[in-house]
Amino acid sequence: MAYLTLQYSDNLEKYFDFEQICGSLRLIMLDQKIFPEAGVRVRAYPISSYSIADGHSENAFIDMILRIGVGRNEDQKLKTGEMLMMELENNVKKLLKTEYLALALEIIEIDSKFSWKTNPIHKRISAIKKYGKK
Repeated sequence: MAYLTLQYSDNLEKYFDFEQICGSLRLIMLDQKIFPEAGVRVRAYPISSYSIADGHSENAFIDMILRIGVGRNEDQKLKTGEMLMMELENNVKKLLKTEYLALALEIIEIDSKFSWKTNPIHKRISAIKKYGKK
Protein backbone atom coordinates (compact mmCIF):
# COMPACT_ATOMS: atom_id res chain seq x y z
CA MET A 1 0.00 0.00 0.00
CA ALA A 2 1.17 3.49 -0.83
CA TYR A 3 -1.36 6.28 -0.61
CA LEU A 4 -0.16 9.80 -1.35
CA THR A 5 -2.59 12.57 -0.45
CA LEU A 6 -2.07 16.18 -1.45
CA GLN A 7 -3.95 19.00 0.21
CA TYR A 8 -3.43 22.34 -1.45
CA SER A 9 -4.69 25.89 -1.06
CA ASP A 10 -7.31 26.45 -3.73
CA ASN A 11 -5.60 29.64 -4.92
CA LEU A 12 -3.14 27.33 -6.71
CA GLU A 13 -5.74 25.95 -9.14
CA LYS A 14 -5.17 28.87 -11.51
CA TYR A 15 -1.49 27.92 -11.80
CA PHE A 16 -1.31 24.13 -11.83
CA ASP A 17 -2.96 21.06 -13.30
CA PHE A 18 -3.23 18.87 -10.22
CA GLU A 19 -4.28 15.84 -12.29
CA GLN A 20 -0.94 16.09 -14.11
CA ILE A 21 0.92 16.57 -10.82
CA CYS A 22 -0.80 13.48 -9.36
CA GLY A 23 0.21 11.46 -12.42
CA SER A 24 3.85 12.53 -12.23
CA LEU A 25 4.01 11.71 -8.51
CA ARG A 26 2.41 8.30 -9.15
CA LEU A 27 5.16 7.51 -11.65
CA ILE A 28 7.82 8.50 -9.11
CA MET A 29 6.27 6.11 -6.60
CA LEU A 30 6.20 3.28 -9.14
CA ASP A 31 9.81 4.00 -10.18
CA GLN A 32 10.93 3.24 -6.63
CA LYS A 33 10.01 -0.44 -7.20
CA ILE A 34 9.01 -0.83 -3.54
CA PHE A 35 5.23 -0.48 -3.84
CA PRO A 36 2.83 -2.87 -5.57
CA GLU A 37 1.39 -1.15 -8.64
CA ALA A 38 -2.20 -1.89 -7.66
CA GLY A 39 -1.61 -0.41 -4.22
CA VAL A 40 -0.44 3.02 -5.41
CA ARG A 41 -2.91 5.89 -5.13
CA VAL A 42 -2.35 9.61 -5.50
CA ARG A 43 -5.14 12.05 -4.84
CA ALA A 44 -5.35 15.81 -4.38
CA TYR A 45 -7.87 17.93 -2.52
CA PRO A 46 -8.25 21.71 -2.71
CA ILE A 47 -8.67 23.47 0.61
CA SER A 48 -10.82 26.59 0.46
CA SER A 49 -10.49 27.78 4.05
CA TYR A 50 -6.99 28.45 5.37
CA SER A 51 -4.76 31.08 6.94
CA ILE A 52 -1.04 31.01 6.25
CA ALA A 53 1.86 32.79 7.98
CA ASP A 54 1.42 36.56 7.66
CA GLY A 55 -2.04 36.22 6.10
CA HIS A 56 -0.95 37.52 2.68
CA SER A 57 -3.57 36.65 0.05
CA GLU A 58 -0.93 35.13 -2.26
CA ASN A 59 0.35 32.67 0.37
CA ALA A 60 -0.24 29.09 -0.72
CA PHE A 61 0.63 25.55 0.28
CA ILE A 62 0.84 21.97 -0.90
CA ASP A 63 0.96 19.43 1.93
CA MET A 64 1.69 15.80 1.03
CA ILE A 65 1.17 12.81 3.30
CA LEU A 66 2.40 9.41 2.12
CA ARG A 67 0.87 6.51 4.03
CA ILE A 68 2.70 3.23 3.47
CA GLY A 69 2.61 -0.26 4.87
CA VAL A 70 5.52 -1.47 6.97
CA GLY A 71 8.38 -3.29 5.32
CA ARG A 72 10.46 -0.60 3.62
CA ASN A 73 13.84 0.24 5.07
CA GLU A 74 14.97 3.73 6.04
CA ASP A 75 16.99 4.26 2.85
CA GLN A 76 13.99 3.35 0.69
CA LYS A 77 11.73 5.73 2.59
CA LEU A 78 14.30 8.54 2.46
CA LYS A 79 14.85 8.10 -1.27
CA THR A 80 11.11 7.99 -1.94
CA GLY A 81 10.55 11.16 0.09
CA GLU A 82 13.41 12.96 -1.62
CA MET A 83 12.21 11.93 -5.09
CA LEU A 84 8.62 12.97 -4.38
CA MET A 85 9.71 16.39 -3.07
CA MET A 86 12.05 16.87 -6.02
CA GLU A 87 9.24 16.04 -8.47
CA LEU A 88 6.78 18.37 -6.73
CA GLU A 89 9.37 21.17 -6.58
CA ASN A 90 10.03 20.68 -10.29
CA ASN A 91 6.29 20.93 -11.05
CA VAL A 92 5.89 24.20 -9.11
CA LYS A 93 9.37 25.74 -9.47
CA LYS A 94 8.23 29.00 -11.06
CA LEU A 95 5.76 29.80 -8.27
CA LEU A 96 8.15 28.49 -5.59
CA LYS A 97 10.53 31.31 -6.53
CA THR A 98 7.89 33.92 -5.57
CA GLU A 99 8.33 33.01 -1.88
CA TYR A 100 4.57 32.64 -1.35
CA LEU A 101 4.41 28.86 -1.69
CA ALA A 102 5.17 26.34 1.08
CA LEU A 103 5.62 22.60 0.43
CA ALA A 104 5.64 19.76 2.93
CA LEU A 105 5.81 15.96 2.90
CA GLU A 106 5.41 13.46 5.72
CA ILE A 107 5.68 9.68 5.46
CA ILE A 108 3.55 7.64 7.84
CA GLU A 109 3.87 3.86 8.26
CA ILE A 110 0.62 1.99 8.82
CA ASP A 111 0.72 -1.13 10.99
CA SER A 112 -0.98 -3.90 8.99
CA LYS A 113 -2.92 -5.20 11.98
CA PHE A 114 -4.79 -1.88 12.02
CA SER A 115 -5.38 -1.63 8.27
CA TRP A 116 -8.19 -3.36 6.37
CA LYS A 117 -8.43 -3.41 2.57
CA THR A 118 -10.41 -5.02 -0.22
CA ASN A 119 -8.62 -4.53 -3.52
CA PRO A 120 -9.36 -6.73 -6.57
CA ILE A 121 -7.20 -4.34 -8.65
CA HIS A 122 -4.18 -6.49 -7.69
CA LYS A 123 -5.81 -9.54 -9.30
CA ARG A 124 -6.73 -7.66 -12.49
CA ILE A 125 -3.25 -6.15 -12.94
CA SER A 126 -1.60 -9.54 -12.31
CA ALA A 127 -3.82 -11.12 -14.99
CA ILE A 128 -2.94 -8.37 -17.48
CA LYS A 129 0.76 -8.93 -16.87
CA LYS A 130 0.41 -12.68 -17.09
CA TYR A 131 -2.09 -13.06 -19.94
CA GLY A 132 -2.13 -9.65 -21.63
CA LYS A 133 -5.86 -9.15 -21.02
CA LYS A 134 -7.58 -5.99 -19.85
